[in-house]
Amino acid sequence: MAKFKTNNSKSIADKVNLDFYRAMNERGIIRAYNDGNAITTPNINAPLGALTYIRPKAVEVLVAPQTSDAIATPEKNGNWGDEIVNIKVKEFLGTTSPDDGQEDDGLTANVNYENVQRGAYYYRAGWRVNDREEATVGAFQENARADKAEAAMRALNISRNEIFFSGMKYKGLAAPVYGLLNDPNLDPYIAAAAGAGGNTEWSDKTPEEIANDISDAYADLQQKSKGIAGELLAKGKKLKLLVCPACDAALKRTNSYGLSAVKKIRENFGESVEIISVPQLASANSDANVFYLVIEADGNATILNSYVEMARAYPIFQKDSVVSQKISAATSGCVVQVPMLITRVTGV
Repeated sequence: MAKFKTNNSKSIADKVNLDFYRAMNERGIIRAYNDGNAITTPNINAPLGALTYIRPKAVEVLVAPQTSDAIATPEKNGNWGDEIVNIKVKEFLGTTSPDDGQEDDGLTANVNYENVQRGAYYYRAGWRVNDREEATVGAFQENARADKAEAAMRALNISRNEIFFSGMKYKGLAAPVYGLLNDPNLDPYIAAAAGAGGNTEWSDKTPEEIANDISDAYADLQQKSKGIAGELLAKGKKLKLLVCPACDAALKRTNSYGLSAVKKIRENFGESVEIISVPQLASANSDANVFYLVIEADGNATILNSYVEMARAYPIFQKDSVVSQKISAATSGCVVQVPMLITRVTGV
């Protein structure tokens, strides 16, 4: 994300933070509506004052990278109010053949176009403070309203991350919202091979045996992609290894010769391997730890991290001595666009 000069002591709506504020609106990260002066298409009648207590720091918290963002860059799809998000997926097909001089018998290249539908899940956070609380917090020279707005932004970001992995089951959804653990396009898990001791868990395996599990997963990628995975790796595309925290520790464990599984993996695949620790993969398949091996595709992203809006600020209300505000967001979860470039292994 581009860098902006901001003054955290001022509202995001303050003129000194105008460039930052406009950038957030353009990306669909945070929206509000000023009476008579629409900054974006007005879906709610929120005055500009709705952003009075949302500091630039709070927006930075909202868009701070989560684990899901390390796997797939967040991408905006759809508009506020959509119940169903339509995502266009392109699959490039075709093979080469000997050129025998004939006119059209080798013109086999094609593109499959698919329209994938996902539901839009709307969720909210917010803050509430009364005058006595503000007086107490103010004695410590803190701003209760701004701090609680920041806490709301943090909660929205955490929820978006969790939905990316687990999806959302909610009776009000017009279409399913899937996560990386349950997307229907994913191939079934394959079982990890047993080590010399007869166990499949990495806690009981040697670094060489753990590295062999990664090599077996890569072989599966190669087989089902008909060699495309290897071509992408040769182009410098990232090979992402997603593991639970316990497996991440096992990867780094060394034997008596100072060899770790990480070192062995680097020898096999070079520096293009990116290891990402994902807590959600612990006990993810019938209480068994799993790992994912994912390679970036050309064109479409292998995994789409889809959101509708990261935050939408509503008007600030005051009733008696209580001030409150609702802040909402919407996501369509995770969409696996190129399943042949993902292998899942269970029992590690």
